[in-house]
Amino acid sequence: MSGPHHRLRSIGKTLQDEESRFIGYAEIERKSKELGFGMSVRTLRFYVDEGILPPPKKVGKTPVYEEEWILNVLLSIHLMKTRFNRSLTEIRVILGTMQEPPERLADKLSVLYEDFVRAGSLKPLERAGLIDAFFDLLTGKLGQILQASQVKLGALVDTIGREGRVEGEAWLPPAPESLLASQGLAPAAPAEADAGADAAAPVEAGASVAASATEAPALAAPSSALTPPEGAITARQARIQETAYVGRFKAKFERLGRVHCPLDGKGYKAGPREHTFVKKDRSSDVIELMKRLRVYDRSLLDALPLNEMREFRVQQRGLFGRGDLKVVVSALCVSPIEDLVRQRWSKRKLTAADAKRALEELELKDGVFHYVGLLSTTGWQLDGPEQIPTRRNLLACLVESRGDGAWKLHYVPDDAWGGVETVFDPETEEEKVERVRGAMTHQLRPKGEFIILQNLCEDLDVPRHLVQTALDQLLEEDPELAVMTVGGRDILKRSRL
Repeated sequence: MSGPHHRLRSIGKTLQDEESRFIGYAEIERKSKELGFGMSVRTLRFYVDEGILPPPKKVGKTPVYEEEWILNVLLSIHLMKTRFNRSLTEIRVILGTMQEPPERLADKLSVLYEDFVRAGSLKPLERAGLIDAFFDLLTGKLGQILQASQVKLGALVDTIGREGRVEGEAWLPPAPESLLASQGLAPAAPAEADAGADAAAPVEAGASVAASATEAPALAAPSSALTPPEGAITARQARIQETAYVGRFKAKFERLGRVHCPLDGKGYKAGPREHTFVKKDRSSDVIELMKRLRVYDRSLLDALPLNEMREFRVQQRGLFGRGDLKVVVSALCVSPIEDLVRQRWSKRKLTAADAKRALEELELKDGVFHYVGLLSTTGWQLDGPEQIPTRRNLLACLVESRGDGAWKLHYVPDDAWGGVETVFDPETEEEKVERVRGAMTHQLRPKGEFIILQNLCEDLDVPRHLVQTALDQLLEEDPELAVMTVGGRDILKRSRL
């Protein structure tokens, strides 16, 4: 009898030890405070809602994370925000592409700050250039995404100090080619098979979700996929865009409250009691395509976008519950899946014909008004925005990444939108303000530089009132900044003093 009992106790002990690795929100808050980077339960939930952290696991009904994993991730977030002033958009991308234990990211951030920023010999502008170069390597802005442990800080510092230069009052960092070379990398040459491809789509830097709390699947790919050509979108980047887009759409719709129906001119409540939510994807089609192409790779499937769809169906509420369907608000994602399966990247921007085919699959219903946001993870050709499909009962919005943490929306201005178009923009107003602040700070680093505020609105595609919000914040924080009117234009200028 002792044998079976001993075995059962051993199994029970193993299960107990396994569960002890996981901690809930309250314990995470307590331990993070003890370690000096306290994260409140409210902040944790915000990070989950915004796709910065993956959804927690469940032990019973309690949401939990693996202790070592979550504390290292939170330390990394803390360092990136407080020591390096990185935006949540950039942090989301870094965590979303992380394929190694997060303690390696935390360790590298600590070394960067302690050894090269706080105690380094670089000049202030050179330190800023080093920080930007480091994060550009992690987010793929130089063409290739590196894991934190792969970044050679010493070589990066040498290149910054040797090749950074001063022109007038501006300090110019080394060319991207030099920064890549410092890491033992070379800029990727365009692939011959893609010589006739369309203009490059921007590399995604805007939205993502973090990988699994315990592991991030590595993307197994042929050697050509390890260095995709400049401007290409990788399978993982497309998946990150897709996940961020549909997740943000759902969160924004649930805060909308009401939707307008142009067919009868009425507004309808859009709360949980008045709508149904539909979630679909094309995973079965993707799997069939992989079989047809004889690609048997589970890690690739985990990294591929699935042409997901999210849809809210708003019914008129009557005395006896939900009544007639009045408005449907849909978010669709489209990617060149075959390209991504064959070569793990694509430079093919989608066309107006691709948009039309995607909309045809919605089965638009007469007597129901449809608002549709359609994301192309590789961007749109010019004919897409120029030929946006319209019908009496349809308004469509084409969405693509700008590549700087923002998203570009193409739609025909119409009062019938009634504000619904905002649910298709994954970027929040707070993130827009943060992006404007970052752009202002970067452009005004050299003494005597200035910004034409109206140009900033146009270049960043941000409404003037949000530019004003960012401006007010910076003016309050930095006494060297001032606004003046020159030739009828408002200018933001940094004093030379």
